Amino acid sequence: MLDTRTAALLAHLNGLCREGKYEVVEADELLSCFPPKAGMDRENLQKTLAYLSENGYVDIRYEEDGLYCLCPLPAGRLYTEHARAAKRDAFRRRRDTVLLAAAGAFVGGFLGALLAWGVALWL
Repeated sequence: MLDTRTAALLAHLNGLCREGKYEVVEADELLSCFPPKAGMDRENLQKTLAYLSENGYVDIRYEEDGLYCLCPLPAGRLYTEHARAAKRDAFRRRRDTVLLAAAGAFVGGFLGALLAWGVALWL
């Protein structure tokens, strides 16, 4: 499991290299996918890319003076797809839970009112 910053960088790389080809990318362009409060600088970017490369998510052909030639590997694309699918599934589960709770509340309220009405008629 990747941390938030590493997963964001991998998703950004997958977006840049959509065709699965090597792309030449500047460090500033890669840093632009992070918000300022993330605390990502060139040194952290280099370490994060090295980590992705060592673990088989990204292949780096060359790296010099803030210029990278890289391509996400199948494991990197697969990780991003699984992360998106997990996010969609979590949203669906949450939506279904809310809808079932609302339907249950409505049915319970209706049956309670019906029971109260029946008791009022009986007495």
